[in-house]
Amino acid sequence: MTILLVIIALLISVSAIYNSYLLRGGKLALSEVFIALGMVVFIISFVVRLVYPNSAIFLDILASDLIFILGFALLLAASLALRSSLK
Repeated sequence: MTILLVIIALLISVSAIYNSYLLRGGKLALSEVFIALGMVVFIISFVVRLVYPNSAIFLDILASDLIFILGFALLLAASLALRSSLK
């Protein structure tokens, strides 16, 4: 199951990078790059959870959970970049 999730995330990342290449820079391309980075961070969080399943940093928060939250923050940055580019 996790292999399938990793493959889907990689395909989305490749698609986002290709779209940003087609846009040739600008604010829309920046949002695509943020989407690709967010998906790569999601992949890293899955790998960290598989390799270190009980890696609590502090207050029983797992390292993979913090990395997963970082992925959502990058997707938020992508949506804000997209919003600002369409104004």
